[in-house]
Amino acid sequence: MLSKGISAYVGMGYTIEANREYLKLANRAGFTRLFTSLHIPEANAETLLEEFQSLVVEAVKLGYQITADISPMAFKLLQASLDHLEPLRRLGIQALRLDFGFTPLEIARMSRESGLAIEINASTVNEELLKAIMDAGADPAKLQACHNYYPRPETGLSYDVFAERSEIFRKYKIPVLAFIPSRQNPRGPIFAGLPTLEQHRLWKPLQAAKHLAASALVDGILFGDPLAEPLELAAVGQVDASCLEIQIEVHPDLTEDERNILFATRHTNRLDPGEHVVRSQEARGLCRGDILPRPPQPRLRGSITLDNSQYLRYMGELQVMRQSLPADLRVNVVGKIVPEEEFLLDWITPGRAFRFREKS
Repeated sequence: MLSKGISAYVGMGYTIEANREYLKLANRAGFTRLFTSLHIPEANAETLLEEFQSLVVEAVKLGYQITADISPMAFKLLQASLDHLEPLRRLGIQALRLDFGFTPLEIARMSRESGLAIEINASTVNEELLKAIMDAGADPAKLQACHNYYPRPETGLSYDVFAERSEIFRKYKIPVLAFIPSRQNPRGPIFAGLPTLEQHRLWKPLQAAKHLAASALVDGILFGDPLAEPLELAAVGQVDASCLEIQIEVHPDLTEDERNILFATRHTNRLDPGEHVVRSQEARGLCRGDILPRPPQPRLRGSITLDNSQYLRYMGELQVMRQSLPADLRVNVVGKIVPEEEFLLDWITPGRAFRFREKS
């Protein structure tokens, strides 16, 4: 199950009431994780503690799993220490993100003794360092990993580095999370979004979330930016890692039979798909009547096709083009993946489930 989360920040000029309403809005959209930070240089130290306590109290009421990004200086602010974590537990924090200033021995000890989950930085911890943490006696059941977000443009991770680091944690069966940006309300002072992956910086959050879900490298997705818009929350809240949902535009006069096949609840790419196409293993079994030929059209990459009655026993076969193919009298072009989601074609691997949603 892919968990969804939000971020809320204190000491940054967001009112207590705005943060409370945001927590409620995201909760209604199915979000269950909250990330907050006591490690932001721009935060106002005079209001930090009061706002932090208010935020956490509201989040606990709503049932959020709360992770706090904390530094040794923040421990002092909360009157806590490695040997005295009761103030954090009393607040209702479930996980501590240990970003800077902690040794493998300290991290291992806290995983065993703190009573809290310990979150480590998936973007900066390599296998050598993770092995040192494990060799120091860390409790793997109390560890989780979350990637960084990157406020400055051009500093986000490449997909290759993200995948390499994420695979390290998956090898040790440690859950991994990553951030996506809000396009509508990016956080200051840079206002350029807070993604983990640089390529997501200018993407809509729905497509960024679908990309992370499709990668199967994360167990949770969080908005890095605060106060994401309701439509952004609603869209990301619907992302399902078990079945890739792909937005499409369709031929304007599809028959009922064609629509029933196209918009089946679930398609599965055959375990032996064609070299150039995705093939639904369910589609032909859903065909209930004759599919008449349409004027043939070139089958461009991203096109969705149904074989018509001229293809005899293949009538009802649904394919998605991985590469462009010529027109065929026996094949009806019934739709096309919208350009911003064409990248999902590369993630419909053999045996992968997918479904289509008509773009409104």
